[in-house]
Amino acid sequence: MPKIFTKFFLRCADWIGNIRQLFKLKIGAILSFVFSFVLVFSCLYVTAQRGIMVKKIRKSLPEIITSLNEVGVDLAYDNIKFNPVAFFPLMKIDNPQLYSLDERQYWNLQFDNIKIYTNLLGSPQLQIKFADHGAFSHGNTLYETTSGKTILRIDDLLSQPEFLIRSEKFNIKNLALFNNITFWLKPSNLTEQTAKGLPFYQSLLEINNVTINGMVNYPLSSYIKNISAKADIIGKFSFDDDLLTSAESWVKNGGFMDVPQLIVQWAPLTLVGRGNVHLNGNLQPTINFNTSSKGLLKLIKSLQEISFINSSNVYVANILLSNKAFRLNPEDEELTITTPISYSDGKISIENLVIKDFDKETQQ
Repeated sequence: MPKIFTKFFLRCADWIGNIRQLFKLKIGAILSFVFSFVLVFSCLYVTAQRGIMVKKIRKSLPEIITSLNEVGVDLAYDNIKFNPVAFFPLMKIDNPQLYSLDERQYWNLQFDNIKIYTNLLGSPQLQIKFADHGAFSHGNTLYETTSGKTILRIDDLLSQPEFLIRSEKFNIKNLALFNNITFWLKPSNLTEQTAKGLPFYQSLLEINNVTINGMVNYPLSSYIKNISAKADIIGKFSFDDDLLTSAESWVKNGGFMDVPQLIVQWAPLTLVGRGNVHLNGNLQPTINFNTSSKGLLKLIKSLQEISFINSSNVYVANILLSNKAFRLNPEDEELTITTPISYSDGKISIENLVIKDFDKETQQ
């Protein structure tokens, strides 16, 4: 009996030794096979995923254009190409143009081309890169544009999308140079509690270091240090329907925007504030802010000088604001003023006095 076990164990040891020897001799081939299999499988998987993404974009494109049309904007392009092969742009659009359908307030933004990329693995993501050269027109005036880098990134396409727009050195020739523009919109981590008034989406807009052309008729200095605003979308916003229907449902269910922080640094004006934005049934905004600022009186005076405001209420508003003004610090050159500022039905009001009526000027 012991001899049988001895032979068995010897035979097993011999088999193990042969297998180890074979593995040593074939390790390169085995690793090459495994690597090739993984590579081929990954390429097929990525190609299939990109193919699915192409189909979704083809299907969504008419819906996107329809949603834009509903808000008075249209999208046009010369040519569009799709490419399901990895490491190449998923889509390339030649001469894309986004323009207003309102001839009275016509504007047009176009780029030489945009290229759309998608991530190879992970959650669905699109990254849209804009060409460095483009053009912006307003009315009959055309401005050439250049930028160091302009991208739009969209994450989590299949659930709650997250948007990021970033542009560096965006130059509108003969008008203004924007050193940095950033805007992001992302879902809140507290979406299950939105019924309690917590944000469903959060957003941030930040514009830094803007140099305005000295020939442009502007109210203050030719340099804007910073304009930034944080806003929370209160109430659930659905992306299942078209944009207009989703917005109307959101408003009907009590949705609004809370703006916990607004900052404007445009010498000599420095303004901070917080407020909210509500939309009516026609999706027209009502904006209310409580602000604290320095240089507001000088801004109002400058706006009068360029005939932007000429209401008789401006005189009364100046008196009220002057009586409220105080010097926060002994070294301050500008007085500090705390005052409500609002916009509703085409009218800008300070201290509940209308100082600008856009609708009245349109009728004239």
